[in-house]
Amino acid sequence: MTRSALEPLRLLCWEGYDTPALLDTFKRRHGIEVYAKTLFSDAATAIELANGDHGQWDVININNAYVRDYLHPRGLIQPLDESFFGDFSNSTLAPFERQKTWTRDTDGALIGVCQRFGPFNLVVNSARIDVCSAEDQGFALAADPAYRRRFGILEYEDFNLFHLCIACSLNPFQVLSAEQESDVEEMARSWYESALLASDDHHVLNKALIDGEIDFYLSGGVYTVSPARLAGYTNLLAITPRSGPIDGRGGIVFTEITSALARPDASPLAPMFLNYLLEPETAIRAAFVQGTCNPVAQMGQPQVFN
Repeated sequence: MTRSALEPLRLLCWEGYDTPALLDTFKRRHGIEVYAKTLFSDAATAIELANGDHGQWDVININNAYVRDYLHPRGLIQPLDESFFGDFSNSTLAPFERQKTWTRDTDGALIGVCQRFGPFNLVVNSARIDVCSAEDQGFALAADPAYRRRFGILEYEDFNLFHLCIACSLNPFQVLSAEQESDVEEMARSWYESALLASDDHHVLNKALIDGEIDFYLSGGVYTVSPARLAGYTNLLAITPRSGPIDGRGGIVFTEITSALARPDASPLAPMFLNYLLEPETAIRAAFVQGTCNPVAQMGQPQVFN
Protein backbone atom coordinates (compact mmCIF):
# COMPACT_ATOMS: atom_id res chain seq x y z
CA MET A 1 0.00 0.00 0.00
CA THR A 2 1.32 3.44 -0.93
CA ARG A 3 0.66 6.36 1.38
CA SER A 4 -1.05 9.52 0.26
CA ALA A 5 1.23 12.19 -1.18
CA LEU A 6 -0.29 14.59 1.35
CA GLU A 7 0.97 12.66 4.37
CA PRO A 8 4.14 13.88 6.11
CA LEU A 9 7.50 12.71 4.83
CA ARG A 10 9.80 11.36 7.55
CA LEU A 11 13.53 11.90 7.20
CA LEU A 12 16.39 10.42 9.25
CA CYS A 13 19.53 12.38 8.47
CA TRP A 14 22.83 13.97 9.39
CA GLU A 15 22.75 17.57 10.59
CA GLY A 16 21.98 20.15 7.94
CA TYR A 17 19.30 18.17 6.13
CA ASP A 18 17.01 18.74 9.10
CA THR A 19 17.02 22.54 8.68
CA PRO A 20 14.35 24.85 7.22
CA ALA A 21 16.92 26.05 4.65
CA LEU A 22 16.74 22.66 2.98
CA LEU A 23 13.22 21.51 3.83
CA ASP A 24 10.98 24.56 3.43
CA THR A 25 11.01 24.74 -0.37
CA PHE A 26 10.09 21.06 -0.67
CA LYS A 27 7.34 21.45 1.93
CA ARG A 28 5.81 24.42 0.13
CA ARG A 29 6.09 22.77 -3.27
CA HIS A 30 4.14 19.69 -2.21
CA GLY A 31 1.98 21.19 0.52
CA ILE A 32 3.14 18.70 3.13
CA GLU A 33 5.04 18.52 6.39
CA VAL A 34 8.51 16.96 6.63
CA TYR A 35 9.56 15.50 9.96
CA ALA A 36 13.33 15.18 10.33
CA LYS A 37 15.42 13.54 13.03
CA THR A 38 19.17 14.05 13.26
CA LEU A 39 21.35 10.97 13.54
CA PHE A 40 24.71 10.96 15.31
CA SER A 41 26.14 7.56 14.39
CA ASP A 42 25.94 5.76 11.07
CA ALA A 43 26.60 2.38 12.65
CA ALA A 44 24.08 2.72 15.47
CA THR A 45 21.43 4.05 13.07
CA ALA A 46 21.95 1.24 10.56
CA ILE A 47 21.65 -1.36 13.32
CA GLU A 48 18.44 0.23 14.61
CA LEU A 49 16.95 0.22 11.12
CA ALA A 50 17.89 -3.42 10.61
CA ASN A 51 16.28 -4.29 13.95
CA GLY A 52 12.90 -2.95 12.87
CA ASP A 53 13.08 0.82 13.26
CA HIS A 54 12.84 1.35 9.47
CA GLY A 55 9.03 1.39 9.63
CA GLN A 56 9.12 4.91 11.07
CA TRP A 57 11.10 6.52 8.25
CA ASP A 58 10.80 7.24 4.53
CA VAL A 59 14.24 8.63 3.70
CA ILE A 60 17.67 7.90 5.16
CA ASN A 61 20.74 10.13 4.79
CA ILE A 62 23.78 8.19 5.96
CA ASN A 63 27.45 7.72 5.12
CA ASN A 64 28.41 5.63 2.15
CA ALA A 65 28.93 1.94 2.95
CA TYR A 66 25.82 1.54 5.08
CA VAL A 67 23.37 1.80 2.18
CA ARG A 68 25.05 -0.51 -0.32
CA ASP A 69 26.71 -3.01 2.00
CA TYR A 70 24.38 -3.17 5.01
CA LEU A 71 20.86 -1.83 4.53
CA HIS A 72 20.27 -2.81 0.90
CA PRO A 73 21.25 -6.51 1.34
CA ARG A 74 18.67 -6.64 4.16
CA GLY A 75 15.91 -5.43 1.85
CA LEU A 76 15.59 -2.04 3.53
CA ILE A 77 16.39 0.21 0.53
CA GLN A 78 14.09 0.97 -2.40
CA PRO A 79 15.60 0.58 -5.87
CA LEU A 80 15.21 3.84 -7.81
CA ASP A 81 13.97 4.51 -11.32
CA GLU A 82 17.06 6.08 -12.83
CA SER A 83 15.10 7.74 -15.64
CA PHE A 84 13.29 9.81 -13.01
CA PHE A 85 16.55 11.54 -12.11
CA GLY A 86 17.44 12.70 -15.63
CA ASP A 87 20.82 14.39 -16.04
CA PHE A 88 21.28 14.89 -12.30
CA SER A 89 22.84 11.47 -11.84
CA ASN A 90 25.44 12.26 -14.51
CA SER A 91 26.46 15.74 -13.38
CA THR A 92 28.81 15.03 -10.49
CA LEU A 93 32.18 16.65 -9.93
CA ALA A 94 34.90 14.76 -11.84
CA PRO A 95 37.13 13.97 -8.81
CA PHE A 96 34.03 12.52 -7.12
CA GLU A 97 33.24 10.00 -9.87
CA ARG A 98 34.73 6.96 -8.16
CA GLN A 99 32.60 7.62 -5.08
CA LYS A 100 29.41 7.08 -7.11
CA THR A 101 29.84 3.33 -6.78
CA TRP A 102 28.26 3.68 -3.33
CA THR A 103 24.94 4.66 -4.94
CA ARG A 104 24.53 1.37 -6.85
CA ASP A 105 24.05 -2.24 -5.90
CA THR A 106 26.15 -5.11 -7.26
CA ASP A 107 23.94 -5.30 -10.36
CA GLY A 108 24.37 -1.60 -11.09
CA ALA A 109 20.87 -0.56 -10.01
CA LEU A 110 20.54 2.92 -8.51
CA ILE A 111 19.80 2.74 -4.77
CA GLY A 112 20.66 6.26 -3.60
CA VAL A 113 21.96 9.69 -4.50
CA CYS A 114 25.13 11.37 -3.25
CA GLN A 115 25.68 14.97 -2.23
CA ARG A 116 27.99 16.14 0.57
CA PHE A 117 31.45 14.61 0.75
CA GLY A 118 34.94 15.47 1.89
CA PRO A 119 38.04 14.54 3.87
CA PHE A 120 37.47 13.96 7.56
CA ASN A 121 40.62 13.42 9.60
CA LEU A 122 42.34 16.25 11.52
CA VAL A 123 42.04 20.01 11.78
CA VAL A 124 45.12 22.03 12.69
CA ASN A 125 46.11 25.61 13.42
CA SER A 126 48.73 26.03 10.69
CA ALA A 127 50.29 28.93 12.63
CA ARG A 128 51.20 26.41 15.33
CA ILE A 129 51.74 23.18 13.36
CA ASP A 130 53.48 23.02 10.01
CA VAL A 131 51.12 21.59 7.39
CA CYS A 132 53.71 19.22 5.90
CA SER A 133 54.58 17.96 9.36
CA ALA A 134 50.91 17.40 10.15
CA GLU A 135 50.42 15.47 6.91
CA ASP A 136 53.48 13.33 7.70
CA GLN A 137 52.59 12.63 11.34
CA GLY A 138 48.84 12.34 10.95
CA PHE A 139 47.14 10.88 14.01
CA ALA A 140 50.52 10.29 15.65
CA LEU A 141 50.33 13.95 16.68
CA ALA A 142 48.07 12.85 19.52
CA ALA A 143 50.90 10.72 20.93
CA ASP A 144 53.51 13.47 20.70
CA PRO A 145 54.38 14.72 24.23
CA ALA A 146 54.72 18.22 22.82
CA TYR A 147 50.96 18.30 22.24
CA ARG A 148 49.78 16.84 25.53
CA ARG A 149 46.80 18.96 26.65
CA ARG A 150 47.16 20.88 23.38
CA PHE A 151 44.54 19.06 21.30
CA GLY A 152 40.85 18.25 21.35
CA ILE A 153 38.64 15.35 20.34
CA LEU A 154 35.51 15.90 18.26
CA GLU A 155 33.29 13.05 19.39
CA TYR A 156 31.92 11.67 16.15
CA GLU A 157 32.20 8.10 17.32
CA ASP A 158 32.24 6.31 13.96
CA PHE A 159 35.04 8.53 12.67
CA ASN A 160 36.87 8.36 16.00
CA LEU A 161 36.97 4.60 15.66
CA PHE A 162 38.35 4.81 12.11
CA HIS A 163 41.06 7.17 13.27
CA LEU A 164 41.97 5.21 16.37
CA CYS A 165 42.53 2.18 14.16
CA ILE A 166 44.74 4.19 11.80
CA ALA A 167 46.70 5.51 14.79
CA CYS A 168 47.33 1.86 15.73
CA SER A 169 48.51 1.11 12.15
CA LEU A 170 45.35 -0.94 11.59
CA ASN A 171 43.00 -0.88 8.62
CA PRO A 172 39.58 0.01 10.10
CA PHE A 173 37.82 -1.66 7.17
CA GLN A 174 39.05 -5.12 8.07
CA VAL A 175 37.93 -7.36 10.92
CA LEU A 176 40.09 -6.82 14.00
CA SER A 177 41.40 -9.55 16.25
CA ALA A 178 40.81 -9.42 20.00
CA GLU A 179 44.39 -8.25 20.47
CA GLN A 180 43.94 -5.49 17.89
CA GLU A 181 40.71 -4.37 19.55
CA SER A 182 42.62 -4.15 22.82
CA ASP A 183 45.22 -1.95 21.11
CA VAL A 184 42.49 0.38 19.86
CA GLU A 185 40.97 0.61 23.35
CA GLU A 186 44.36 1.48 24.81
CA MET A 187 44.88 4.15 22.14
CA ALA A 188 41.46 5.63 22.98
CA ARG A 189 42.40 5.84 26.66
CA SER A 190 45.65 7.54 25.70
CA TRP A 191 43.87 10.12 23.55
CA TYR A 192 41.37 11.01 26.25
CA GLU A 193 44.05 11.22 28.92
CA SER A 194 46.13 13.59 26.76
CA ALA A 195 43.38 15.73 25.22
CA LEU A 196 42.47 19.08 26.76
CA LEU A 197 38.80 18.79 25.86
CA ALA A 198 36.29 16.58 24.07
CA SER A 199 32.96 17.65 22.58
CA ASP A 200 30.45 16.55 19.96
CA ASP A 201 30.12 20.20 18.83
CA HIS A 202 32.65 21.25 16.19
CA HIS A 203 32.04 24.91 16.98
CA VAL A 204 33.48 24.30 20.45
CA LEU A 205 36.63 22.78 18.95
CA ASN A 206 36.97 25.57 16.38
CA LYS A 207 36.70 28.21 19.12
CA ALA A 208 39.39 26.45 21.15
CA LEU A 209 41.66 26.56 18.10
CA ILE A 210 40.92 30.24 17.51
CA ASP A 211 41.51 31.09 21.18
CA GLY A 212 44.84 29.26 21.19
CA GLU A 213 43.75 26.70 23.77
CA ILE A 214 44.56 23.81 21.41
CA ASP A 215 46.70 23.35 18.29
CA PHE A 216 44.64 20.65 16.54
CA TYR A 217 41.63 18.41 16.91
CA LEU A 218 40.61 15.00 15.69
CA SER A 219 38.33 13.86 14.17
CA GLY A 220 37.51 16.73 11.83
CA GLY A 221 37.59 17.97 8.27
CA VAL A 222 36.50 20.55 5.73
CA TYR A 223 32.91 20.34 6.96
CA THR A 224 33.74 21.06 10.59
CA VAL A 225 36.39 23.75 10.07
CA SER A 226 34.65 25.64 7.25
CA PRO A 227 32.57 27.95 9.53
CA ALA A 228 35.79 29.22 11.15
CA ARG A 229 37.51 29.66 7.80
CA LEU A 230 34.51 31.57 6.44
CA ALA A 231 34.82 33.84 9.48
CA GLY A 232 38.37 34.70 8.40
CA TYR A 233 40.46 32.19 10.34
CA THR A 234 42.15 30.79 7.26
CA ASN A 235 45.07 29.50 9.33
CA LEU A 236 42.77 26.66 10.41
CA LEU A 237 43.04 23.80 7.93
CA ALA A 238 41.69 20.31 7.38
CA ILE A 239 44.58 17.86 7.08
CA THR A 240 44.66 14.41 5.48
CA PRO A 241 47.63 12.19 6.45
CA ARG A 242 49.91 11.31 3.54
CA SER A 243 50.09 7.59 4.23
CA GLY A 244 48.81 4.87 6.49
CA PRO A 245 47.53 1.30 6.85
CA ILE A 246 44.60 1.42 4.39
CA ASP A 247 46.42 0.12 1.29
CA GLY A 248 49.02 2.81 1.94
CA ARG A 249 46.48 5.52 2.68
CA GLY A 250 46.08 7.15 6.07
CA GLY A 251 42.84 9.10 5.97
CA ILE A 252 39.08 8.96 5.50
CA VAL A 253 36.77 10.56 2.95
CA PHE A 254 33.06 10.52 3.76
CA THR A 255 30.30 10.45 1.17
CA GLU A 256 26.72 10.89 2.30
CA ILE A 257 24.15 8.72 0.51
CA THR A 258 20.46 9.57 0.63
CA SER A 259 18.06 6.72 -0.11
CA ALA A 260 14.38 5.84 0.06
CA LEU A 261 13.65 3.19 2.67
CA ALA A 262 11.65 0.15 1.57
CA ARG A 263 8.38 -0.24 3.45
CA PRO A 264 4.87 -1.55 2.65
CA ASP A 265 3.32 1.92 2.88
CA ALA A 266 6.07 3.73 1.01
CA SER A 267 5.65 7.45 0.50
CA PRO A 268 5.45 8.49 -3.16
CA LEU A 269 7.34 11.63 -2.15
CA ALA A 270 10.52 9.81 -1.10
CA PRO A 271 12.01 9.58 -4.64
CA MET A 272 10.82 13.16 -5.26
CA PHE A 273 12.75 14.33 -2.21
CA LEU A 274 15.91 12.63 -3.49
CA ASN A 275 15.41 14.34 -6.85
CA TYR A 276 14.85 17.66 -5.09
CA LEU A 277 18.21 17.34 -3.28
CA LEU A 278 19.99 17.16 -6.63
CA GLU A 279 18.49 20.37 -8.01
CA PRO A 280 21.19 23.07 -8.34
CA GLU A 281 19.53 25.46 -5.89
CA THR A 282 19.14 22.74 -3.27
CA ALA A 283 22.70 21.49 -3.77
CA ILE A 284 24.00 25.01 -3.17
CA ARG A 285 21.96 25.30 0.02
CA ALA A 286 23.30 21.91 1.14
CA ALA A 287 26.87 23.12 0.60
CA PHE A 288 26.35 26.20 2.77
CA VAL A 289 23.86 24.89 5.33
CA GLN A 290 24.36 25.98 8.96
CA GLY A 291 27.26 28.28 8.13
CA THR A 292 29.42 25.58 6.55
CA CYS A 293 31.10 25.50 3.15
CA ASN A 294 31.35 21.84 2.19
CA PRO A 295 31.87 20.21 -1.22
CA VAL A 296 28.84 18.64 -2.88
CA ALA A 297 28.92 16.13 -5.71
CA GLN A 298 26.70 18.39 -7.83
CA MET A 299 29.60 20.83 -8.27
CA GLY A 300 29.97 19.11 -11.64
CA GLN A 301 27.21 21.50 -12.73
CA PRO A 302 28.66 24.95 -13.52
CA GLN A 303 25.85 26.83 -11.75
CA VAL A 304 26.63 24.90 -8.55
CA PHE A 305 30.41 25.04 -8.86
CA ASN A 306 30.42 28.77 -9.54
